[in-house]
Amino acid sequence: MDRRKRQILDILSDSEYYTAEDLAGQICIGTKTIRNLLKEINQEIEPYGASILSKYGVGYYLNVSDKEKFSSFIQELSTRHSDKYLPDTSEERIQYLLEYLFNSPSYVKLDELSDSLYISKRTLTADLKEVEQYLNKFNIKIIRKPNYGIKLEGGEFEARLCIASFSGKRLHKGNQSMDEIAACVSDVLKKNDFLIPGAAYQNLVVHLYIAISRIMECHYVPMPEEPLKNFNGRYEYQIAKEIAKQIESTFHISFPETEIVYIAIHLAGKKMIYHSDEADQNIIINQEISDLVTVMLERVYDLFKFDFRSDLELRMLLCQHLVPLSVRIKYDMDLKNPLLRDVKEKFCLSYTMACNAVTVINEHFHILLSEDEIAYFAFAFAFALERKKTEIEKKNILLVCSSGRGSAKLLQYKYQNSFKEYINDITACDVGSIYKVDFSKYDYIFTTVPITVPVPLPILEVQYFLDDKDIVNVKKVLTSDRASSVRNYYEREMFLPHLKLQTKEEVLRCMCQFVMEKKNLPKEFYESVLKRERLAKTAFGNMVAMPHVYKAISEETFVCVGILDEPVDWEGQKVRAVFLVSIANKDHTSEELQRFYQMTAAFLLSQKQIQELVRKQDYDAFIEAMSSIEAQIPKEV
Repeated sequence: MDRRKRQILDILSDSEYYTAEDLAGQICIGTKTIRNLLKEINQEIEPYGASILSKYGVGYYLNVSDKEKFSSFIQELSTRHSDKYLPDTSEERIQYLLEYLFNSPSYVKLDELSDSLYISKRTLTADLKEVEQYLNKFNIKIIRKPNYGIKLEGGEFEARLCIASFSGKRLHKGNQSMDEIAACVSDVLKKNDFLIPGAAYQNLVVHLYIAISRIMECHYVPMPEEPLKNFNGRYEYQIAKEIAKQIESTFHISFPETEIVYIAIHLAGKKMIYHSDEADQNIIINQEISDLVTVMLERVYDLFKFDFRSDLELRMLLCQHLVPLSVRIKYDMDLKNPLLRDVKEKFCLSYTMACNAVTVINEHFHILLSEDEIAYFAFAFAFALERKKTEIEKKNILLVCSSGRGSAKLLQYKYQNSFKEYINDITACDVGSIYKVDFSKYDYIFTTVPITVPVPLPILEVQYFLDDKDIVNVKKVLTSDRASSVRNYYEREMFLPHLKLQTKEEVLRCMCQFVMEKKNLPKEFYESVLKRERLAKTAFGNMVAMPHVYKAISEETFVCVGILDEPVDWEGQKVRAVFLVSIANKDHTSEELQRFYQMTAAFLLSQKQIQELVRKQDYDAFIEAMSSIEAQIPKEV
C-alpha cells in the first residue's frame, strides 16, 4: 500500500465521514484520483476485516468488522513502511528531486515522480521550477521529451559542483566513507606539508566523495587537453596522484588520468599560500595578477580615500590570494567562508573595501564573485587597516635579473625609492647565482626572468612593477580624538520613509535624484551608483541593500535611508530598507570610517532593528537605536 492510500486510511480511521472533496483537499490530489484510490483501498483491506462504505450526501467512512484482524494488518503495514523516507516540505522535495534526477540514468516520467512523492502534478511542477532555477546556476538544463519525461543535461564537472552545493552539509553527518576519505587526504597533505584552510579541506573531501560515487556509476570528468597539459608537471598534480593512490587502495576503484587532474584542480583552487614554506614549489605571481591588484588598490582609493597603493604587504597578500582564486574562477568553483557573517559584522569597513576592490576581478573575468569569496579579501584589508595604526615592519627583497649590473641597479633603485617606507633592503642577484642565496634573509623575490629552481619564497614576476604615476608616498595616518556622531552621517533630511516604489531601478533613480538635489551633486553621482551596482551585489541580506557610488564624489560622508512600504526584488532578495552610502572625497582616518561602518553593519545585521525600522519608519527612533549601537563600540576599533 502506497503513501497516499495510507494517508487516506489514516484520515478515515477517526470514524468520521469525509467527502471526496475533503480528502482531496488534505492530500492535494484530484477528487477523481481519490475515488479510484478508495476503490483500491477497499479491495486491499477487505481480506483483513474492514471496508470503506459511502453514504450519499454525507461521504465515506471506514467500517471495521474484525478489529483484531484489521489491527494486525495496520501493525504490519506500519512496520513495512517505517524505514521509507519521503520528503514532506517543498525544500525537502527540491533536495530529493535534485538527487533523484542526478541518479537517474534515463528519462523520468512526471506521473511516476508525482506518484512516488504522493503529490499532485501541480505541486511537482512548482517544485521542478525551483529545481530548474537552481540547476541554471551550474549551466545544467532539464530536458523534456514528450511521452518520455525529463532528464538532466550538462557537463560532468558542473554536475559535481552542483551535487556538492546541495548535498555538502548532509554528507558530513555520520558518513563512514567520508571519514575514510578524510583520513586518506589528511595523510597525504601532512606528509607533503600541503596546507589548505579548514573549510576548503571539508569541501575537498565532499568533492572526492562525489567523484568516487560518480566513477562507480561510470561518470568520468572529460578533461580538455589544456588542463591535462598544464597540471601534469605541477606540484598539486603529484599530491593528487598520492591521494588517488590512497583512495584506490581504500575503495578498490581506479582513478584515470582525467580524475587525477580533477583532484589537482581542486587542490590548486584551495591551497593556502599566505605562509608557504614548501621547499620544492614556487608561488608564481604573474604580471596579470599584479596588474589586477594595482587597479584594485586604486579603486579602493577612489572611493574610500585610503591609500594602500604602496602597501607592499597588502599587495603581496592580495596577489597570493588571487593565485588559487584564479583557478577557482576558471573552473567555476566557489569556496564557502564559514566566517562570512562575522566578517560583515566585525570588519564591515574591510568587507566593504573588499566589495569595491573585487569589482576589478568581476570586470576582468566577467563574473560575479560570491560574498564568501569577498570575505576572504576582507581579511587582507583588515590586516592593512591594523598596520596603519602601528609601525610597519619593513621587508627584505631579493631582485633577480638575467644579466647586466646597470639595469639591475636601476630596477633596485626604482623599487627602493617607490617603497622606501616598506622596504628595509633590496638586493640584486643574477639568475645564475640564485642557488647561492641564503633565502632566510629575504621575504619576497622580485624577478624579471623565469626562475626554474625551487625557492621557498613567494615570487613576483615583474616588468614595471608600478608606473611612475602609480607611485604614491604612503600617507601618514592622522589620529583624531573627536568621536563620530550618528547625526554626522544620518541627517533628518536624508531619511525617506514610506516609499511606494516597485523595482530596484525605481528606488535607485528616486533616491539618487533626491540626494543630487539636496546635496547639489552632479549627474555623475547617479551614473556612478549604477556603475557600481552592475559590478557587484549590494543586497546586504536581512531585507537591506547598501548601494555605493563607484568612486567618491561628495564633499561629505552621508547616508540616505529609504524605507519601502512594500518589498522590492533586489538581486533575488526581498528588500525593505535601502542605505545609499556616499563617502567624502577626502582623506580619512582609519578610526573615523571604521566606527561609521561598524555601527552601520551592526544595525543592518540585526533582524530586530531592521524590523523596527520598517515598522515604525521614524527618524528619531532610528537615530536612538543607531546611537545605542555606537555607544557600545570602543573608541579604538
